[in-house]
Amino acid sequence: MLGFHALTTRLADTRFGVAALALTLALVPACKKDKGTETPGSDGGSAPPPGSAAADLVKAAQTNELIRLANEDLAKGRYVSAAKRAEEALASDEENADAYAILGASRWRAGDFVASTEAYEKAVEIDPKNYGAVFGLIRNLQAKGAHERSIELADVLLADDKEQVDPRLSKLWSYYTLVDADNGVKELDEIFKFLPAEDPQLPLVQAYAAFLRPLEGKGPFFTIEGEKGQMDAGINHDVGMKYSSAIIGGEFSRVVFFENVEECIVDKALVETLGLKSVGKITPLGQEAETDIVLVPEVKFGELTMKNVPAIVQPLDPYGAAIGEKPGLILGHQAMQAFGSFTFDYPANTMTVTKEPPASAPDGAVELPFLLVSMHVLNAPVVPISIDGSEHTFFVYFGGVYGSGLAVTRKQYLKSGHLPRELDNPEDETNGLKMVYLEEMDLGGNKLGGMGGLVFINATPDQNLGMFLENTAFEMGGYVNTRLISTWSVTYAPSSGKVFIKTP
Repeated sequence: MLGFHALTTRLADTRFGVAALALTLALVPACKKDKGTETPGSDGGSAPPPGSAAADLVKAAQTNELIRLANEDLAKGRYVSAAKRAEEALASDEENADAYAILGASRWRAGDFVASTEAYEKAVEIDPKNYGAVFGLIRNLQAKGAHERSIELADVLLADDKEQVDPRLSKLWSYYTLVDADNGVKELDEIFKFLPAEDPQLPLVQAYAAFLRPLEGKGPFFTIEGEKGQMDAGINHDVGMKYSSAIIGGEFSRVVFFENVEECIVDKALVETLGLKSVGKITPLGQEAETDIVLVPEVKFGELTMKNVPAIVQPLDPYGAAIGEKPGLILGHQAMQAFGSFTFDYPANTMTVTKEPPASAPDGAVELPFLLVSMHVLNAPVVPISIDGSEHTFFVYFGGVYGSGLAVTRKQYLKSGHLPRELDNPEDETNGLKMVYLEEMDLGGNKLGGMGGLVFINATPDQNLGMFLENTAFEMGGYVNTRLISTWSVTYAPSSGKVFIKTP
């Protein structure tokens, strides 16, 4: 059976080729600043009197210097120092948008999504065209499914300069998730005018173009008919895949729900059975052979039907070992965000999909932020938790496959009030794993009793967390593993940026 990392890599290879995983996304600077200004009076002369024009100049110069140094800290990965300098700048100038932008970038790097978003919102409120703040806020909004506002923010920047590439790229990421092919192709046409040939993002943009162009004029996609539908459900503990059943174009088949990837993937044999015609060809990045893009006419979950589903054609035989039967379809993020919600009641082995998102948490459930931290090739679903009564909250990958309820990084374990000596003598020194007993895990105020856990004691915790940190700069603090999740009922609402969890 394929392991988790091997299977997610295979999925990436199925989509656009594993070479795309090596793409390091360029980080937009927190703010665009000129070189620091020399501080008046720094030649040893006496300080100007408070309230004078000269004193104001000194104050402004000191603030600018703090921001310059904070940007340097960010560029070197010193996000704690960058945040401290930004706060010092705000103490001097509480309406400084650049300082808030740096604070937003620093909080993001620390894995504090809420504080990051608040800082970016404040920066944009002060200066709606602050370059770094707008891009940081766009990324944060996209993580919680707010794509329409993300597009609006990018358009504010483009109003002054329509030849900018970065705002158009950010719009493309949202149009792609929404499968708005008509607008997406328009953005692509503009992007290709100005995107340099040496830009590391070019191969990914070309892959997006290959997928969207054949779909132009063939939407809308992922339309929902019916209010609610229900089928069976399961989850695989080795690769973390949620699955159900559906009637696909009249044929009964297994369906995998996998928000980690963007597109849907349909099994080649099912395409032949249904007689689906190709609407376009795509050569996945890093591969030589072309494959087809088709439109799956409908996918029925009980009384609810999703229609006009674009999908990449690939054999899905490798995934049969993961769920006990070869799936006919993998529903990626594009399809999943089109639902109002989907509920996996794991103990009852049922899956319920709805057209509209929940107005409030279901009875007995708690509400948490549900984010997708994206590399544009793979996504990481994350939720916030705290452990052992600590006030320190951190985000963890929701759906890990380690053999424990919870696995956390050394940094988050220690920041939660534990001592370094507790991690002495690890059971698995080769892989850097220490078994611990966690007295409590707090999910949005729902405090769960003790459970076995793992601590990643190495500087680079594991391959998956390291990959996302390197490519997104967002620090995830571990995993809530499927062995614990499978005892819950979980309602996912990715388009609303929420998850609702009901525990026993």
